[in-house]
Amino acid sequence: MVVRTVGFDIDLTLVDTRERILRSVVAGFGDVGVTTTADAVVPHLGIPLAHKVAALAPGTDVDAFVAAYRRHYHAPDAPPSPALPGARAALEAVVARGDRVVVVSAKIDAMATAAVQEAGLGDLVAAVHGGAFAAGKSVPLRAEGAWVYVGDHPADVEAARGADAVAVAVATGSTDAAGLHAAGADVVLPDLRDFPAAYDRLRARADG
Repeated sequence: MVVRTVGFDIDLTLVDTRERILRSVVAGFGDVGVTTTADAVVPHLGIPLAHKVAALAPGTDVDAFVAAYRRHYHAPDAPPSPALPGARAALEAVVARGDRVVVVSAKIDAMATAAVQEAGLGDLVAAVHGGAFAAGKSVPLRAEGAWVYVGDHPADVEAARGADAVAVAVATGSTDAAGLHAAGADVVLPDLRDFPAAYDRLRARADG
């Protein structure tokens, strides 16, 4: 039996970190003297923190902002980050078919692993790779032999393309379905509740 590996992004793909990220970004910028709003941050969800600084507050000390962001992100009163609807069933669908799940995220390794565990998904994940974005994600995806990569951002489509993987996109992030189609995703789903059936179709096509 062929064992296939499927990669998943974390933020806004598997885990609902929206409020936690927005609050941490706004508060983190405030700590370094920059005023912004959650509405201003929303279009920049799904990109690394350094990119957020470049987009929202050029010239800001990136290291100071990142340190402040992480303090707020891990604060005791930070909003919870539960699994998104269909996330666990999506991972279970992969594992039940004898395949592997790996996570590839822009979060650093420790935060990526913690996010997976906090969402109650750790028992279904074979490996976690952090600190990668866009084409940078293609490296661990290739190393893991991933044939599908699932994400919510055009950069995740780019990652899949760079790994010669099928790009599955879910419209649960800051990019809507039309934007994900325009980015070149092979499959676009409203959310992960539709993933098990889509995965069966992809496997049947691959086996055909």
